Amino acid sequence: MKGDARALTQLAPGIRLVLLYGPDTSASADHARSVARRFPDADGELVIAAASLTGDPAALVAAASEIPMFGGTRVIRVDDAGEDVVGAVSQLLDAAATSPVVIVAGALKKGSKLVARVEAAANAIAVVSYAPDAAATASAIVDIASGYGLRLARDAIAAIAQATAGDRGVARQEIAKLALYVDARPDAPASAALADVAAIGADLADADLGALVDGVVGGNPAEVSRQLVDFAATVPGIVMVRAVARRLWLLLDLRAAVDGGASASRAVDAARPPIFWKDRPLVVMQVAKWRTGAIRTALTRVLDAERAVKRSGSAGDVAVNQLLLSLSVQAARG
Repeated sequence: MKGDARALTQLAPGIRLVLLYGPDTSASADHARSVARRFPDADGELVIAAASLTGDPAALVAAASEIPMFGGTRVIRVDDAGEDVVGAVSQLLDAAATSPVVIVAGALKKGSKLVARVEAAANAIAVVSYAPDAAATASAIVDIASGYGLRLARDAIAAIAQATAGDRGVARQEIAKLALYVDARPDAPASAALADVAAIGADLADADLGALVDGVVGGNPAEVSRQLVDFAATVPGIVMVRAVARRLWLLLDLRAAVDGGASASRAVDAARPPIFWKDRPLVVMQVAKWRTGAIRTALTRVLDAERAVKRSGSAGDVAVNQLLLSLSVQAARG
């Protein structure tokens, strides 16, 4: 059947395959991640290259029919798909496979056989993502924010749209950070203004916090100690915490690509916005070092520390220093 982005927020029980295509590839990729999150009990995600299905179309049915080691289901994702996967898709839709399948394609030609096959099936849905205009970008940002329990002021929407250049994946990362910053949740909505957007961005342009951040996430306590001494009189603890949080958010997004089957190097090379070339080797090592669960735990500690610093009567920068040293020791131990 034919659907739209809203249909992806509550997939019908009988849907077995989701086709995401169109010129806005960032939107399709973001939708793919969102669809995977609709299956919280799934035993991970298996990524299959579309090219591998050309000569072996039955491989998709086999992957979707395989029972994971720990039971349940597993989300199957096919990247870089085109018309050459229509055979594999037809076999899948006619089979009694158990795992949900998400296929991500680029812009497909009018009259696409792949789109026609999916739209004709009652157990599949096809969603196209067109290159957004300003109004569509703003609407997408509002929709994403709503899912986090976040109400955005108009100037905040405009700032996010400009900063992310309409990339849904990047916008979602920024909105997730913003929701945590203002403590917004679906069951406890909160509002955010332009000042809040600015607060989670680069806080101190003239201070090079790169060595500190790399020391924390790279596992170099001695370097962290040196940096903390250097910044003691010039950089507030909350600024250092936010710099580390931004790196952890980046690692979390990159780690999702690695968990999906990409190498650390490939995930870093494909990052959007691009990572500065001089920083890439270090980030590759950091992505390989940190696992998803550890990153989430570290983020929770960092964000809790930021909230604590903003409360009167807290241990302030002393607590921040202890946290950053603790995280660097954790990273060093692996």
